[in-house]
Order: sequence, then C-alpha cells, then structure tokens
Amino acid sequence: MLERTAACLDPCGLRALPPPNQKPLRAARQLHTAFWQHGAVDIELTTAWHALMHGTLDHHAVPEPISADPAHRAITSAVARTPDPSKPPPLSASAFLLDFLYPTGALTLMRSRLSSVVPARPDRLRLRPRPSHVSHRLYNSSSPHQPDEPGSAPNSAALGNENPPDAVRETEDVADETLEAKQKEALLKLDNSGHAAALDQILKRSNLEDADLLWRHYKSLTETSQDTYFNSVLAFLAGTGRVVDSWKISELFHKLDETSWDNDVFVAGVSAEVNLQNDSEALSIFERALRSGVLKTTTLVDALDLLMASALRSSTTSVLENIWNLYPEMAARWDFNEIIGDLKHLAAVPGLAEKVLLFPDYIETRLNDASSPSPATESEREALLILQRILVRRALVTCTDPQVVPLLLTTKDSLAFEDYMRAPKTADRKQVSIDVYAIYRDLPGITPTHASLHRVFRAYTRLSISVAKKMAGVELLWDDWHRFHDAPSRRAYQTHLGFYAARGSKDRVYPLWIEYVERFRDDHSANIFDGQEGSDIFSHLLQVHAVNAEPEEAQRIFDDMINKFKVEPSTYSWNILLNAYVKADDYDGAIGTFDSLCLATVPDLYSFGTLMQMAGSRGDISFTVDLYRRARHVNVTPNEAMLSSLVDGYCQNDLFKEAEDVCARASAKGIVSTRMWNKLLYYNALRRDLASINKVLNTMAGRNIPYNQFTYQQLLLGLGLCRQSQHALSLLTVALKEKVFDVTPSHFQIVMGSLLRTGEPALIRRLCLLMNENNVPITEDIVFRLSQALAQYRNMPPRQQAQWNETEWLSRAMRHFFRIYGPRAGSMKGSNAAASSAPARSGQLLRSSREVYQFSTMMNIFAQMNDGVRVNELVDVYRNVFQGTSNDEGVLPISMLNAVMLSGLQDQEFDRVKSTWRLLFSTAQREARSADYKPDLPYNNRISPKYRYVLCGGLRVMQEMYLKEGNVSDLRLLIKNLLDAGFQVDSKNWNYYVQALVQMQQFKQAFTVCEKVLMPNWTGWFMARRNEAMRTKLPLETRRKGSSALYLRPTATTLYRLAQAYVELSKQAPWSSEAATLLHEVERDHIQATRAIKSMTRVYSILEDEIFGNSEFSDSIAAIEEAEDTQEGETGRSMGAENEGRRE
Repeated sequence: MLERTAACLDPCGLRALPPPNQKPLRAARQLHTAFWQHGAVDIELTTAWHALMHGTLDHHAVPEPISADPAHRAITSAVARTPDPSKPPPLSASAFLLDFLYPTGALTLMRSRLSSVVPARPDRLRLRPRPSHVSHRLYNSSSPHQPDEPGSAPNSAALGNENPPDAVRETEDVADETLEAKQKEALLKLDNSGHAAALDQILKRSNLEDADLLWRHYKSLTETSQDTYFNSVLAFLAGTGRVVDSWKISELFHKLDETSWDNDVFVAGVSAEVNLQNDSEALSIFERALRSGVLKTTTLVDALDLLMASALRSSTTSVLENIWNLYPEMAARWDFNEIIGDLKHLAAVPGLAEKVLLFPDYIETRLNDASSPSPATESEREALLILQRILVRRALVTCTDPQVVPLLLTTKDSLAFEDYMRAPKTADRKQVSIDVYAIYRDLPGITPTHASLHRVFRAYTRLSISVAKKMAGVELLWDDWHRFHDAPSRRAYQTHLGFYAARGSKDRVYPLWIEYVERFRDDHSANIFDGQEGSDIFSHLLQVHAVNAEPEEAQRIFDDMINKFKVEPSTYSWNILLNAYVKADDYDGAIGTFDSLCLATVPDLYSFGTLMQMAGSRGDISFTVDLYRRARHVNVTPNEAMLSSLVDGYCQNDLFKEAEDVCARASAKGIVSTRMWNKLLYYNALRRDLASINKVLNTMAGRNIPYNQFTYQQLLLGLGLCRQSQHALSLLTVALKEKVFDVTPSHFQIVMGSLLRTGEPALIRRLCLLMNENNVPITEDIVFRLSQALAQYRNMPPRQQAQWNETEWLSRAMRHFFRIYGPRAGSMKGSNAAASSAPARSGQLLRSSREVYQFSTMMNIFAQMNDGVRVNELVDVYRNVFQGTSNDEGVLPISMLNAVMLSGLQDQEFDRVKSTWRLLFSTAQREARSADYKPDLPYNNRISPKYRYVLCGGLRVMQEMYLKEGNVSDLRLLIKNLLDAGFQVDSKNWNYYVQALVQMQQFKQAFTVCEKVLMPNWTGWFMARRNEAMRTKLPLETRRKGSSALYLRPTATTLYRLAQAYVELSKQAPWSSEAATLLHEVERDHIQATRAIKSMTRVYSILEDEIFGNSEFSDSIAAIEEAEDTQEGETGRSMGAENEGRRE
C-alpha cells in the first residue's frame, strides 16, 4: 500500500520510465516517521491521480494526435503525455516533498541538476520531456526484475563496487546518465517497425517481467499498429497479476465500447478497477455487462467474485449493498446455489468468518430500519438471506474449527452442511465432522448424500477414540443409510464389511455379507462373483478369520471360493490367507501357503513383506535374506516393512552393527522410515543398553529421521527395564506439560509397568488421575495395570495396606481384571458351545498377544499365592473367550502353561506337572523349529533365536519338582535334553541348577557347571572391593546388563551353596580319601569358583544365616584359611630343609 501511495505522490516531473537495461536496481525503501509528517496534506491528490490515470476517468477525452516526427513519437512514448494547459496543474506543492524517499546523497545532486531546468513557477510540475542529463532514480516501485538482453549495457550494480553507497553515489549517477543517454538514443532510432518487432519478441517469450518494456514499445507505435497489438498487449498485462499494471489495463479497457468486450477483456477490466480501488467504476462495468446479456455467465460470476471480495475487504457495507441491489438481475441469469463454488476470491478474504458471524445482526438492523421510508419487502428479505447463505458457505472454506458449528447454525442450510462435509480439508477435521453430522442429521426435512455419509464413516474409522465409541458411530451411520435412503449403496456395504472384518467381528460380518450377496446376486451390472469383484467379495470373510488368527476357517473359505463358486483368487486374497497363518504363528503353514502362492500367481510386495516379517521376528536371518533376494529377483522394490524384517533378524541374532547398517543404507537412499530405527531402540531396550539407545537417537537426529510416539515408547521401555521408573515418569510429565510428543495410553501403560517393576504400585492410581486431567482415555491395558497394582498390595504404604485384608485386595484385583474380559466370557458361553470339538490349532503354544500376557501375569500371581482355584478360573475364561471351547483340548500359550505347572507344583501334583511339561516340550520343538535349520549341515540353528529361551519358565518348575523328589538323574537328563533340542538356559535356571546339584550332593558337577557357564562373567565381591580400596560400585552399564536373565553370572546364593559344599568337603577330607580327592580336583580344576569362595567376607545377611547358620560360615572359612596357612608353612619348612641337605 505504501509503495502505491508513494508512486501516486511522486512528483510527475521526476517520474521516468526505466530504461530497458538488464537488471534494474532495487533498493529496500524504509519509510520512517517523516512519511507521515511531510506535509502531504497540502497536495491535491485528486488532480494528481487524474493525471496519472492518463484519461482513464475521462472516458470521452479525445485522443491526442500522433506526431509525424518519429523522434517526437519516441520521446513521448518514453515519458508521460503533457496534460491540457487549460486544466489546473496536478500538484501545487514542492517538487521535493518526498525527498526523504530518495537514496542518501541523491537529493543534492537532483536539486543542482534541476535548478537550471525546472523554473520556480506554479506549473513547474507539469509533465514534459525530461532533460537528458537528469538521471532517473535508482529504484522504482513499478520496476520488475528484467532478464539480461543482448546488447544491453551493464548497470552500475553489476560493476562489483563494494564501497558504501554514499561514497560512490555521484559516480553511479553519472554512469547511469551515460547509460540512459545510450538507451534513449537507441529508442529514438527505432521506427514503428522496430517497436513492432520488439513487441513480437516480448510476446513470443511470454516473460511477464517484460511488462514495462512491452508497454513502452506499445506506446511508441502508431495508432494503427496499436490497434493491431491491442488485444495481445491487454492479455499480456492482464496475466502479470501486478497491481502497478492495473492503470495500463484500465486505460486500454476504456478505449473499447461494450460491443467489443469479450470474456477475458471484461474480467481484466473489472479486476483492474478493483485493484485501483475504484469499486464504483468496477460495479458500473459489471452492471452494464449484466444487462447487455452478451457475456457468458461464468465470466459474470468471475467478475462478481472480484467485486464481492473487494466489498468484504471494505470497512463499510455500502459497496456490498450496491452490488446486492442487482440481485434481481443476477438471479435471472443464474442459480446462486450452482455458482457458489466459483467464488474463490470471496472465500480468500481475511477474517471472512468473523464478518459473517456478525451478518445476522446486520440483517436484523437492515430489515427493521426505522429511518427507512417503507418497510422491507419480502423480496429484500429473500435477497439478504440468499446473500447470507452465500457468505456462510464461502466462509466455511477458510474458517477455524471452533467457527464451523456457529457458522452452520446461522443459516441451517443443508447445502452448507453438504459443502462442509464434502470439502477436502474436512478429512483432517475428524471430530468436527462428527459433531457437524450430529447436528445435520437432526435437521428437519434433510437427506444426507452418499458422499457425506461416506465422509463421516471415514472420520469415525480414523479418529483416535475408544473401540466402543467407534463401533457405536459406525452402527449409527448404518442405521442412517436405511433411514435416509431406501438401502445402502454397494460402496456402503463394502466399507462396513471391511470395517467389521478388520476388527474380527464375525457376528456382524456374516449377516452383512449374506445380505449383500442376496441383494446384488441378480444385479448383472454388479457381477459380484465375476473376476476381480468375486475375489474381493470373499476377501471380507477371509479377513475376519485372519484377524482372529483362524487359518483353518480362512483356508476353508478359500477352498470354497475356488471349488464351489469357481472364483479365481487374486494375489490380494492369497495375501490375506498368508496373513491368517502369520497371525496364528503357524510358521509351517505360512511357508506352505507362500509356496502355493508362488505357484499360482506372482507374489507382490505384501506377499514378501508378510512372510519376511514373520521370519525376521523369529530371528531366521538366512531365510529372511533369501526372501529378500527372491523379491529383488522378481523386481519387487523393497519397502520399509521388508527392510524392518531384516533389522529384526539381525537384532534377534545380536548382530546390531549389521542392523544399524541396514537403517543407515536405507536413509542414504532416501527411505525415511522411523519404524526401522524404532526397532533398533526396542532391541537395545531389551538389552538394558541405554548408551546404545542414546547413540541411536543421536544418529536419527543427525540423519533427519523424525521421532514419533513409538520412538518415545521405546525410550520409556528402556528406562523401565533399567529400573529407572522415576526418570520415565519425569519424561512423561514433561511431555504432557510442554507437548514434546503426543502422549497416548501406551506411554502411560509402559510407565506404569516400570513402576510395578520397582515396587511402586501406589503411583498407578495417581497416574490414572493424571490421564483424566489431560483427557487421555483409560484403555483396557490401563485397567490391567490397576489390577496388577492391587495384586501388589504388599508394596503399598502401611496405611493403604491396612484398608483391606488379603482376600479383599485380591478380590478387587480380579474384579478389575474381569472388567476387561468378564462380559465377553459370559457372551461366549452359549455361542461357542458347538465349537468345543474343534481341533487344536498350530501356533497356539507360541502365541504372544496382549490377552496372553495379561492372563498369564494374573495366573502367575495367584499360582505363587497357591490359589489354584483362581488359576483354573482364569484358564476357563481364556478358553471360553479366545479358543471357543470349555474343555482341555486346546493348547494354552506357553506362559499360561508355566503358571499351570507352578500351580500343580504348589499342590504337589507332580504327575500333572510332568504331563504338562511333556506336552510343552514336544510342541515347542515342533513350532519353534527354525527355517534356517538343515539337518545335514553342522552348526545350524535348530530353534529360531526368538524362542531359544522360551522353555525357561517351565524348566524352573521342573527343577524345583525334581529337587523336591531328590531325582538327580532326571534333573541332569532334563537339562541335557533341553540343550540337545537347541534350546538355551538362562542365568536364573543355571544358578538354580547349580544350587540343586549342591543340595543333592552332586558337588563336582555343580562346581563344573558354575566354573564353565557362570564364572566367566563374575565381577567379584562388593566387600572385597571395598577392603582393597577399589571402586566399590560396578559401572552402570555392567549392572544394567547383569539384571538381564540372558546375562550368565553367578548369584550370591549360588556361591554360598558352593561354599557350603566346599566347607563340607574340607571337613570330610581328613577322614575320607574320596572327599580329599574331590576337594583336590575342585581346587585344581575350578580356580575361579574356589577363589570366589575363599575371598568371601561375612556380611551377616539373612541368606547367609539361612544357608550356613549363625557361626558355621565364619568358623569354617577361618578353619580353611588356617589349614591352608599351616600347609603352606609346612611346605616351606620342608623345602628349606631339603635345600640345606643338598648344599651339605
């Protein structure tokens, strides 16, 4: 605005059109306070503007005759024409009223140069040819950036002078005078044909930055030539979009009569007047065109759009009122409901929504105006209401979320609701769309369109709300299909079938599928059983069973589709069937299905990705890499899912460097996948390696890999496993306060798990209150954490413990748990009675899911409390809900079988424990077998790395049972069979195995196992380090790794048991040659274990007293050390006597 104002106030005698140089200089003009204090109030702006418009406002002015002198024509084309001397001068103020706008140092030069040219007279600002020695300003508001032209002289800015502008200003002006003199001379040498040729070149290049140059050449043409180029020049100027070209367009437009207007010329003329803020003239042009009936309706609508946008930007309503006085004529030409979408400039008016919200008050005032000579007619009321509807529908395009509902309620126009529901940006406004539809569906006499119902359906399915609310919303939409339409559309059937199938809702999918088939079976236009359509219709049935991990049912439907319905399955159907086996953890079934898929059709990206994810998660790296190579061989471009499976495979085999290389190479190739890096964080968290987690996070930041909510989940998991629960809690609260990341219930669930791990159950309820304060929904996982906290009542503060007794605490825990599964258990009892004879499915043993974890956790709690009744109750609920049976035919997941074994051990039911172990061991051997295993090759992984330690829970129960029985041979055979099958034993079981061997008097084997397996990672005694003036605490990373069950090291209990055996052997050695021999072998072959025993220091712990008694330990160790000192002394004396004898 200030630029245009300065151009209007600039003294006309000093305005010079820029020469056609290569790069006109620009300067950033900073208008200081002098702009508002320069005395411009004395300037007659009306005459100045009239002079600048070059006859635009004087529509009937006679064109100035063209001089016959070519030189004169060239000069007059480069400067403004001289106005009529009879008219008053355009300005009566000083020529230097705007001197502060000029560059520093230019004012003095201009005064000295103009003093001999511009006389001191009232009309000294009259337009005239500028003297050749007067330099134009080095910048001009209307000067565009022009490209280099051949033969043009370089300007002063291109000379590379780096001195301050004040020091070289006069030199630059002199150089510019020379440049302009040359350009003016070249311009004067051009004749009419030269200007026409230059115009042709500019129009051919279509470079909009040549607009000023084009105008100069055009004005230098003869009148006849100008008529030739008139339309081309007008179209060129209209396409620049510059406000400074508007006066040129206006000048050209007013030379035409109404009969010469075409669509483009008319819109350009109205746009120019609007840009010049001459709304009355623009409205006059529009009114004449509207009444002439010559132009197209779309052209008139475009002009109306410009006029209404300008009126809404105005601070008054007069312009809008003048426009809407033409409503009868406009309504006769078009239907406003059909042209509202074309009013794009109106929708872009800043603050339109705020103005529209105030429009009802304006209507009320206008219709009830007491000063009006006559009351408002019904037609006037109708016109204003139509205007209000137009404004509301256009304001919805750019309004904010809180303004949507108030805008819609001002008119309650069904078309406005439809416009909003179908707008592209509404897809991102899910909650607002749902709220708007709730109002829309209750309006009287409305019928939501198919598009609106589909849009609301997408909003419900993509919104992050609870499953119950989502299901209720979808059910409401399905009822609305029947309420507002005769029947749902085919697309509605397909989308709802897909929604229910994705959630495994068989009770909704099957009736809906049957209804869909019966309705469209005889519709020949649909052909639901032909080709691709037939494969798609069966995909919903396949999907519902795949989600429920029911590959047998999916396979049955797949076979019926081929055999009964003669439908050729597509690759998509094959992929669903493959996913069903993967969901059920049926490894052999998945591999077999993939092989059949390859024989029937060509596998695609999802085929390879699905099986690679299963193989990679199991740790079968060779098979995963082989699938990757096969995918590349058939020209399948790997995606992030396939690369993530490689990361899984490498991490499962502890090849973290290779896994990080996969992520790094993917990032170098432009694959920005946070998912792969999150897997690295996850596996490092399982290793309790916070240093590596920090390194990975820094690498992600360095490679511009964005963090997401799952990144912070892995970080919280790492802190929790390292027992840094308070740090995890601090990170969560900071994220809530400072919006570091989007906090979800999963983040709370992880932090709650870390608090339970450190024995702080009292904080769980406080975290639930924090979730309510921050509007984070309470999910089933959170309810389960509450039940865990109640079961850990012994870790509660004393005052809270005293609230209820043990029975009440456990009962409350069970009630919270059954809030998740209890209703489903009751509803499943009758519906699945016929499924009791279903055979056990493969993959059930190794199944890992949320419900398996929750049931097994609760069963372990009650098994440790020797509450077998509740354990059996939980087993029945699980079988009823998730296996569809109430008998014992189905195989329970392995973590639940461990709890069953523990419960049997507590009840002294050893036969039940042994039978459960046999089932567990044989099934695990079959289902955990690795795809990389080759019997004819040595050193093959027989068991997938993910499941190497899967039997450790049941192994501990079996060891306790054999210890109680005193059956050492079966205990040793148990470990041997486990290792021979390819499974591995964790640190807890190795320690317990050594302790059991000691208690069963198997001293030598106990020392051997401890020395070979556990002692390499032993870090010494804390008391010994303190007595030796060493650092008492081990490095933090070592302590964190030591807390992992996979880190093999001896515990204090194990060493105490070995010390007990050592003391017993030492006592028996003087009286038994067998004990002495065994003691000698222990000291000779098990150096680390012996040294650990001899370096023990009494710490008076309960564990010491339990194993050694009150004084036996100290006395025994002291006796052993005294005996060793005596033996060493006797050996030294005998060796000395022997040496003396030799010397003699």
